[in-house]
Amino acid sequence: MKKTACALSILSIIVLGVAKSALADPLSIGAGVGWEHSPYKSYSARYSPIPHIDYDNGRFFIDDLSAGIYVYHADDQSISIGARYLSNEFKPHNSDNRQLKQLDSRHATLLTEIEYTLVTNWGGFSSSVGTDMLNKSKSILINADYTVPYIQDNLIIAPTIGINWVNSKHNDYYYGVSHKESARSGLPYFSAENSLTPYAEIVAQYSLTKNMATFGGVHIDKLTGDAADSPMVSNSTVTSIYMGVSYNF
Repeated sequence: MKKTACALSILSIIVLGVAKSALADPLSIGAGVGWEHSPYKSYSARYSPIPHIDYDNGRFFIDDLSAGIYVYHADDQSISIGARYLSNEFKPHNSDNRQLKQLDSRHATLLTEIEYTLVTNWGGFSSSVGTDMLNKSKSILINADYTVPYIQDNLIIAPTIGINWVNSKHNDYYYGVSHKESARSGLPYFSAENSLTPYAEIVAQYSLTKNMATFGGVHIDKLTGDAADSPMVSNSTVTSIYMGVSYNF
């Protein structure tokens, strides 16, 4: 999932904030499954398991595929430094397009990330800057989002709008076509510049019992600029859906 942790993070802040009244170091674990439609031409939709773990003791946190420490932490705002899994990837054999099968693989990576979060009566604001710590894509990502949670009895719904800025090296790695790839595949050479990716997401959690809950969400990215114009891409709107169950200790 792209930045799907954004709404889940705000949702987790709410759930864990309530839980802290009864438990010092609340822990939630679970599992789910996700489906993602790829932007690449004739590329198979991807199904993947989704591990779910939320732990926050005010100094250290784990939030699904990210973890880190707090530099500053208060009831309504925080600054954290950590690492996050970036799931972007391209595998030539997953495409039925003859030309894309001749391209090189593009791999997922880990981001080193600094994030600021502010929770107000009008919603949650979050902003982050991340860089590729494995030096695969040399990505730099800057994100900002706004979440307005709705709570009704056992149901929490958290709609989010946000935007990502990514640098040219990120786009060139995931959407560019090198001279060698162009010669092999017949696709035109393409060097991608930086771009913006607006997105929207809605996440929901429903408590079945005091400890058991279900969760799910829909996330939509809208590629723009060179990411959308890449000869590798046929669909600039990328949708992912996920759902699962969790247990709160």
